[in-house]
Amino acid sequence: MITLRYPNDGDKAELEKACHNEWAEHWGLVHYWETIIEKDLDKLINFLPRMEKGYGVPQGHVQCTFLFAFNESNEIIGRTSIRHGLTAFLLHEGGHIGYGVMPDQRRKGYATEILKLSLEYCKNNLELNRVLVTCDDDNIGSWKTIEKNGGVLENKVTRADGKQICRRYWIDIC
Repeated sequence: MITLRYPNDGDKAELEKACHNEWAEHWGLVHYWETIIEKDLDKLINFLPRMEKGYGVPQGHVQCTFLFAFNESNEIIGRTSIRHGLTAFLLHEGGHIGYGVMPDQRRKGYATEILKLSLEYCKNNLELNRVLVTCDDDNIGSWKTIEKNGGVLENKVTRADGKQICRRYWIDIC
């Protein structure tokens, strides 16, 4: 059982582990980590609820509910980024929901649960009938996760970088 929630001051040790490691910084675990948040945990804790309301979001970006996934032991095992709308870029290859699981927590069913809870959030809090979720074509674990959550493949597109193929799935949530 996992919980999606904002981190608080009591979570700083877990945030330190999750945010300050090579994988997280290379992958981009936290939006605006190096720019707006300046790798500062206090700024992170304060910024995330504001981003949900659209405050401080850079021009051209969308409101986003960014929540960490905590397990029963209150350890961060992943995160979700629930975008309230789509820009042209997000429609092409980013989607409404971006989720990730810490490398040492993979293959435990957490990705499926994070996506399921993210879809519930969309259904209960956003005026969306369906959401777009995307993944790299070679990420079999991700596309199986999306399909387990009702994803229907619409198409495959070349990412803006011209190197990767992106799978685009729609999930009905009404």
